[in-house]
Amino acid sequence: MKSFLIVTTRDLPEAYFLATALEARRQRIGVINITGRPLGTKLRVLARLRRNRGTLYLADLLLARALRSRYLPATVMPFPEIDEAVIASIKRRWPSHCCLDPHAAATLQFVRDFAPDHILLAGAPVLKPSLFALARQGAFNRHLGMLPDYKGSDCPVWALALNDAEHVGFTIHRVAEKVDAGDVIHVEHVPITAGNSFVGYLARLQRRASEAFVGILDRVIDGAPVRAWAQPRGGRFVPPAGFHTLRRAQENFDRLVRVALPRLTAPPVVVHASALAAYGSGADRIDGRRCRG
Repeated sequence: MKSFLIVTTRDLPEAYFLATALEARRQRIGVINITGRPLGTKLRVLARLRRNRGTLYLADLLLARALRSRYLPATVMPFPEIDEAVIASIKRRWPSHCCLDPHAAATLQFVRDFAPDHILLAGAPVLKPSLFALARQGAFNRHLGMLPDYKGSDCPVWALALNDAEHVGFTIHRVAEKVDAGDVIHVEHVPITAGNSFVGYLARLQRRASEAFVGILDRVIDGAPVRAWAQPRGGRFVPPAGFHTLRRAQENFDRLVRVALPRLTAPPVVVHASALAAYGSGADRIDGRRCRG
């Protein structure tokens, strides 16, 4: 039996999808739930985005936050089986810890006491080595973007907005100090298929990424080799998508469905993988959610 500590934000269902899969495999699990960010941290994030991207970008981002439900409604869920009852049940059965600051002394002590073999990021913000280096055998992340081409936040939206549908996918990688720069284990393109809406396609991508993550963890549990390779240079780092990026992504998606669907209905393509062959990292989310449990 191995021990896995899952780090998530505001009880994201993807974290408990991993937890239920690991529990079914009779593994020891724990959860850290980051409940939000202090107001000061949120303001510093916005100030950094304004400084790096400009005032127009920041205004566009805030507009996207206000109108996000128009383009990404919550009616299509990647993990419909993970409801509040499932989350509460897992928290009752396994060690869990809620915090605002994942690097606070109490949180780091929780990690030391749990003594994980592996730390798994499931919608967590950017973490420091003071936390993820406490895993005896390393940390893994599910990144919704094809590395090294797309690093950062909202990578599927950016790829579609840039008319780069062939680079919409995900990566499973080891966690390193530099964001989205760890050694790659698995990269997969998720093609557009008939019948998907824009939000349905993004939900399918999220679920496929989590299923592949579980596949990697199966190899870890079995003691099979999990090969990883250093990322080549290149690619782009993208910030959280603003309103115009989100709108352009949906327009390009709709156009692809209309005029290029036959070419895009091939099965999923594994670009790089081990023998199994981090929607967005959550780093720049600025909304909040109350902790349960």
